[in-house]
Amino acid sequence: MRYYQIDRTSEIKIIGRKDGMSQVERIEDSTDETKNYIDFKNHFSGYNPDFWQTQVKIFTLNPPVIKGRMRKNAKVTDIMWYGPVFDFLDHIYSEKYINIIKAFNIGNFKTFDFEIENIPEKYYLMFLETIILEEVDFNKSIVTTGYKVTNNLKYHTVNNLLEYKEFRQKNIISTFEKLAIPQKYLGKDIIETQATVQPFYSERLIDFLLDCGITGLAVKYNNSIQLEFV
Repeated sequence: MRYYQIDRTSEIKIIGRKDGMSQVERIEDSTDETKNYIDFKNHFSGYNPDFWQTQVKIFTLNPPVIKGRMRKNAKVTDIMWYGPVFDFLDHIYSEKYINIIKAFNIGNFKTFDFEIENIPEKYYLMFLETIILEEVDFNKSIVTTGYKVTNNLKYHTVNNLLEYKEFRQKNIISTFEKLAIPQKYLGKDIIETQATVQPFYSERLIDFLLDCGITGLAVKYNNSIQLEFV
C-alpha cells in the first residue's frame, strides 16, 4: 500500500486568500470560559509537556462549540486552515470529509464541533491517535538536513530516540527521508506521527476523497517522506 502526506492547499484560486492568512478566523471571545473549555485549551497547548503521553485524555474532553467566521475573500473548502489555531489541531474539516474518512481504517479519533458564521454545513476540529517518537525505529530511518535544490542536503545517522533528541537540539530544521514505524500500522488509511508535520494517507483514501470532490486537499505525491514498516 502506498502512502502520501497530505496538507491543505494554498492555491489562491481555491482558497481565495492572497496574503497567506487562514480562511477562517476563530472568534476567541465567543466561547464561554467554562471548565470544559479551559481543560480543552490546556490540553491542546504547546505548553502541555505531557501531551503525547496523555492522548487518551482527548476522549474525556467536551468543550463548547468553537466558533469562527470566514475571512474576507476566503472561499469555503472541505479542509480549511483557521486561526488563531489550537496546537495539534491545525485544520477544520467539513462533515462530508469526516463522514468519508470514518468509513476507512483510521484508528481512534475525536472530533470537536466548529461552527462558522453563515455557513450551514457542519465543521469539526479533529485529532487522530498519533504514533509517538518512542515507537519510531530510528536505526532504520533516514534523517536529513538541508535541501536538494540548494545543494546542501546531508544524511545523518541516528540510532535511537536519545540521539534524535540531541540531534534536534542542534538541528532544529531537519526532516526524514524515510521513517520506520511498527508493522502493526501497515494497512491503516491515515497514519499520524509525532515525528512529522503532515499526516500520511493511503493512496486508496486519497483517490476516494478526490473522486468525491473534496476541496482544499493538497497531496504531496512527489516529496512525501517514505514510510517503512518494521
